[in-house]
Amino acid sequence: MSASEGEQPAPRPVSRAAELAAEQVESIVSVAQTSAEKLTRAAREEAESVRALARESAQADVENARQEAAERIRDAQDAADEALEQAKAVSNGMKQLANLLTVHAERILRDVTNSHRAMTADLRAAARNDFPEREQAAESEPPEAAPRPRPASGRGNPLADLEPPSWVENN
Repeated sequence: MSASEGEQPAPRPVSRAAELAAEQVESIVSVAQTSAEKLTRAAREEAESVRALARESAQADVENARQEAAERIRDAQDAADEALEQAKAVSNGMKQLANLLTVHAERILRDVTNSHRAMTADLRAAARNDFPEREQAAESEPPEAAPRPRPASGRGNPLADLEPPSWVENN
């Protein structure tokens, strides 16, 4: 008889060998599943262990980087402080130099002014002695300043008693 549509074929008798083979396949599948579960569990544990180690390593790296950055910042701050101290020292030195130059400039100006006055007075005195007619004309006009007395060197040179300013080095 043939099976009509919708009817299932009659079950075939299963042999003992087929049943044993089916049981062995089920046993193999069961062992494979158990083994796969064990491997999966081991892989997860290994992955978690690797993650924990990676996390610890990353934290250690971050801490080391923070410490190195803090050291570099301290070194940079120290260098900046040292540069500021050096700049202050240079500034103070330049101020002292400026004060010293000002004092010397004032002394030079005072010495040159005094020398100029002395030379001018000596030249006026020499002009009066060499040119009597000018002396007479000068006497008729009111005097501007009292003439400086003529040096007593006896040489006749009105510039003979002049000394160089204090800032001129004697060799």
